[in-house]
Amino acid sequence: MSKRNMNNSVAHLNTYTGFLSLSVGMLTKKNLGQRFLKGILFTFLLLLSSHFSFSQTKEELQKKKDGLLKEIESMQKELDKTKKSKTTSLSEVKALQKKISSREKLISNYNSQIGQLDNQISETKSNIRTLDNNLSQLKKNYAMMVRNAYKHRSSYSRLLFVLSASSFNDAVRRILYLRRYASFRRSQADEIVVTKTSLTGKVKVLNTQKSDKKELLTEQQKEKDKLAKEKADKDKVVKTLSKQETKLKTDLATKKKEQEKLNKKIQDIIKKEIAPNNTKTTTVTNKDGTKTTTTSVTKTPESIALSNSFASNMGKLPWPVAEGNIIESFGTHPHPVLKNVTTKNNGCDINTNSGATVRAVFKGTVVSVLQNPGYHTAVIIRHGEYFSVYSNLSSVSVKANDNVDTKQSIGKAYTDAEEGTMVHLEIWKNTTLLDPENWLMSK
Repeated sequence: MSKRNMNNSVAHLNTYTGFLSLSVGMLTKKNLGQRFLKGILFTFLLLLSSHFSFSQTKEELQKKKDGLLKEIESMQKELDKTKKSKTTSLSEVKALQKKISSREKLISNYNSQIGQLDNQISETKSNIRTLDNNLSQLKKNYAMMVRNAYKHRSSYSRLLFVLSASSFNDAVRRILYLRRYASFRRSQADEIVVTKTSLTGKVKVLNTQKSDKKELLTEQQKEKDKLAKEKADKDKVVKTLSKQETKLKTDLATKKKEQEKLNKKIQDIIKKEIAPNNTKTTTVTNKDGTKTTTTSVTKTPESIALSNSFASNMGKLPWPVAEGNIIESFGTHPHPVLKNVTTKNNGCDINTNSGATVRAVFKGTVVSVLQNPGYHTAVIIRHGEYFSVYSNLSSVSVKANDNVDTKQSIGKAYTDAEEGTMVHLEIWKNTTLLDPENWLMSK
């Protein structure tokens, strides 16, 4: 080899040795690249998890929204019926109030969906920034590798790098190094492509989310406009009824007396029912020969099983009618027309279709069928220590001591010329009133 070639070889060797040092540094950055990749994968997994949880919540909100829309549609049908009678009544006010309440819940549902989308948009933007930063760093590292590889692209340099090894094992290590380095370059290029694709996908998701939000805001505004009209309609009806204040107060007083009578009858029947099965008499002979008698509470195994079965179905009981809406809930409420006057409902009032079949909400035994003015025929069914009461029935198809199954027909709903068709439902635990809405399944 000539002196000039020798000098060139030495120069190549020194240069490639320098490249080795730099490349070792780059391979050290491989760990950094792996950390970037792990970070991206972690971000994707986090996004997937968040998306799933968001999707679940979105499905729940959509289900509630569909239920509210059906409820509003049903209430509108009821309002259409009351308008045909050409007589303004309290039932029309109650139906309007229920529709307004459902509409307000629907608007709140839209607020929840919009808030959810805002969170998703914020998270998507954050992940876009992360991906964008990762992509910039990956491009920077890759560009540095490409420049260094270009400078040392000579096959002769690579060969000399291997041949200049101090031993055979060192030469093998250098060959493996060159292979790993080439593989690392390919993986970095692949990672850039994957990151670019992910970034593009996230931008599309962001645009979709923004579009969805805009659509929701438009729908929400439409509901707000409908709500304003419904409130105006209600005010108009209330104003008309306010002119009948004397009649309304008389009707209210009469209904209150009828309600108290029904409530006392129900309580007396329940007390009578639970008395024989609720006590156990025990007689003990004392040392002095006297006897002491004690009374304690007891329950039959059958009663305990039925009570537990009923209790475990809280929130799952079928409605007493196939179709209907609650127009007045359990508890105390302001009178829909009269100012500074409240009314109390021991159960809930469900409006339904004319001639609707009334069904048992759970299996049990009929303990009484009674008549009461204002509430017409009522049926009381026992379910262990629980009781369900169905009133405002026009006819019944059961009698005392009959065993009934869940959803079995017990009679027909009564229809009033002014108030329409309504069923009154109460749930008792022994002599304690419970809110029926907590027991009925959600629509």
